Order: sequence, then C-alpha cells, then structure tokens
Amino acid sequence: MECARTPAVGTPWALVMPPLCLALVVIWQRRGGTARAPALDLSTDEVDEICDAWRPAPLVSTQDLAGVVPRREPVVTEQRGVRVTVDGVPSINFASFDFLNLHGDADVLDACEAAIRKYGVGSCGPRGFYGTADVHLALEGELAAFTGAEAGIVYSYDAATASSILPAFVKAGDLVVCDEAVSFAVQAGVLGSRAHVYEFQHNDMADLARILRVVAEADRWRPWRALNRRFIVVEGLYANSGLVCPLPEVVRLAQEHNFRVFLEESMSFGVLGASGRGACEHHGVRVCDVTITSASMSTALATIGGFAVSERAIASRQRLSSAGYCFSASLPQFNAVAGSAALAKLRAEPERVHALRQNAEALHALLECMCAQLGEDHADALCVLGDRVSPIKHLHLLWGADSRADDTRRLQRMCDAVLAEAQFALVVADYTPLQRRAPRASIRVVVSAGHQKRMLEDVVAALASAVLAGGARA
Repeated sequence: MECARTPAVGTPWALVMPPLCLALVVIWQRRGGTARAPALDLSTDEVDEICDAWRPAPLVSTQDLAGVVPRREPVVTEQRGVRVTVDGVPSINFASFDFLNLHGDADVLDACEAAIRKYGVGSCGPRGFYGTADVHLALEGELAAFTGAEAGIVYSYDAATASSILPAFVKAGDLVVCDEAVSFAVQAGVLGSRAHVYEFQHNDMADLARILRVVAEADRWRPWRALNRRFIVVEGLYANSGLVCPLPEVVRLAQEHNFRVFLEESMSFGVLGASGRGACEHHGVRVCDVTITSASMSTALATIGGFAVSERAIASRQRLSSAGYCFSASLPQFNAVAGSAALAKLRAEPERVHALRQNAEALHALLECMCAQLGEDHADALCVLGDRVSPIKHLHLLWGADSRADDTRRLQRMCDAVLAEAQFALVVADYTPLQRRAPRASIRVVVSAGHQKRMLEDVVAALASAVLAGGARA
C-alpha cells in the first residue's frame, strides 16, 4: 500500500492547506459532525392541519404600502425639445432631464433613422453573445476620449449601471462609505455588494472625515481588516437635492486614507464644467483621481442606457463580472448611434452648456426671490433647495405636515394648477418605498438649455399664484 506523502521541504503551505482542510471536513461530516434535525412522525391529519394553518407572508408589507403615495400618471402624447403635450394640453416642459435640449434634435433623429434601417431596432442578445455591434465600441471609445479616461463601457439600462458596477468590485468584508443622499440605483449597488457600509451626512465633509478617522483607528487594532477593498461613493450632482458634491475634498480624504472613489455623474455629465465633461472638469480634479465614473445617457445625451469610464483594466473586469453588462440584451444600435450623435453635438456646441448654466442661475435667483416675497404667512409657502449652477431645483413646503402623502397632495395641487392655468409641466419628485432615505416631498423644477428667459419668469409667476391660491397660514 502506498504511503501518504509528506510535503517536501520548501513546498508552499498555500498549496497543501486547501486539500487538507477539505479532507478534514469530509471526515468530520462522515463521523456525524453535521447536526441533523430529528424526523417528525406526523399523521396525515396533523400534516393537513399544519398546511391549513400556514399563511404566506405578503409580497408587499403594510409598512411598504404606507410609503406609497397614490398619484395619477400624466400622459405625454408629443414631445420635442422644451415643448410637450400633457393630457392633451400643449405645455412648456420643466420636468425633463433633457438638460441640453437634444431630445428631438433633427441631426440625432436622422442618425437614428439611418441606424434603424441598417441594424433594426435591437440586438436580441447580451454583449458577449453576438450583441456587440461596431456602434457600441465606437460610442465607448468616444466617451473615454471625451472624459479623458483610458476606456469606456456601455450598459443597456441606466438604472442598472451603478447597481451592476459596485457588486463587480466590492464584496462581503469590503468597506463602502457612502453619502446618505445617493440615488436609489446607487443604493441598490451598495446593498447588492454586501459590503459593510457607513453613511455620512449629505455633502458634510467633516462627517466623512470623522468616519474615516474611526475606520483608521479600528485598523490600528485589527490591521488585517485594512487589506479589504474600500470605496467612497458620491454623486457629482445629487438628483435628490440639486446640490453639487465637493469633489476635491472627497478626493483628498480618499487619498489620505487609501480609499478609492466611485463617482456617479448621471446629473452632472453634460452639465458641470466649461465643456460639460462633468464634476472633475468643474472642480479641476484630475480624471485619474477618480477610480470609476458612471452616468446615465438618458439625461444630457437624450438616449437610453448608461456608461462607465475608468482605467482599461477596470473596464475589462466589468465585461466579465458586471451583471447588467453580462446578462442584459445590449443597447439597441440606434440608441448607441443617438448617444454618439448627441456627444458630437456636445463637443461641437459648448454654447449649450453655457446656456444651461445661465438658465440655471437665472431660475435660482427667480425662485429665491419668489420664496422671499411670499414669506412665511402662507400655508403653502415654499423654500428652494439646490445649488445656483444646478439645473435641478427642489421646492419644499416650508410648513410641511407629518404625513408625506399629505405634503405630496398639496404640492401636486400646485403642479396641477400651474399646468391648467399657465401650461407649464411640473412634477412632484417620486421615490420608491425601497429607498433607504427618501427625501422630503418636493416639486422638482428642471431647466434646460432650450428654455428662454420669459419662460423662466412665467413659470415662477405661475408657481407664486398657485401658492397664494392656497390661502394664509392660520
């Protein structure tokens, strides 16, 4: 009988230990190491009684239902630029994220039509299974070149972009420090990663620094924990607040404490920076100081899908381990062509970014003036939240109720009045009940490069009339 060999001198224990541990586990299980539940000797009547008494848990709990605000969905029948027909009423659109006014652009539509005639309307397969077309690769290269990154990768669904990227790089045992106001798509990615999560107060760099010091102190006592992957997750421009992220301070703290930075730019790409390249250009931060940048293409690029830019190795990793890339049918070719055409417009016409910035600052000034003039003597008095340069403004009730549903109904009445009386389309921001921290109810006013100064003045005047119609505060 052949004797078991002992490890030779110099044999790495890393090669010996896995099979040895496996053998010990098998021996332990065969000797009864695994506890087994005793078999239940039940009669047929007892089994029937147990089955009759069983009640399945509801798919949607009462707590989840309490967070759902019933509302009627307005129906859009026509849209071109800032003009939209809502419920049969021709209106000016202040609800769309078409920041650069490219929706319905003739050049983009012509490029889409040519792509449909060449490719059809869909690939019907994931990128790795004959779903990759030349237009996908072209768009990825254009996005990387425009942002100054090494490589780009395109996803077919914007909401699945961030939520697919984070679990591809972060796992259980890793650490994520995240702004509490990130969008639900980012929250889903953080949750799906199963990493340990710290949340810092919205845009509060002092609180972020405090958390990083706590982590550094813990590393002194458990140095092996410092070997895990660590990310700070922020948004360039927060959709939930309209506030711009202080990215230079985030990068400084990340470098000081050996963290990577994940930057979500769905609302800042095409918006911030002199040429619309996003938060890095706006703040003068080097692109290489951000590990991964992701963004939606359904905002400034007026198409669908999402993308990420990063170092080439990081993009390659996503092609093998990112769920939204590996298992979803690829972006329809005409949508990729639309993204390329919109990006070409952005490069050739930087005045669109300048017009957007001017409109954002002008609208902010008008809303601040309106809120100050209304004062605090009305039940529906409003306050504005958002940075001056942000095209997203949130109007909150100054005297909100304890019920989110009640506040939403009050704000929705204002939006309905503005649509009926002045033909301006506004929206009350909506959030899924699954969102970890849903912001306060608000009217979200979104400005684009296509709005004219008179439109801004008129929509603010219509809002003021709707507030005054609500009556004085008791």
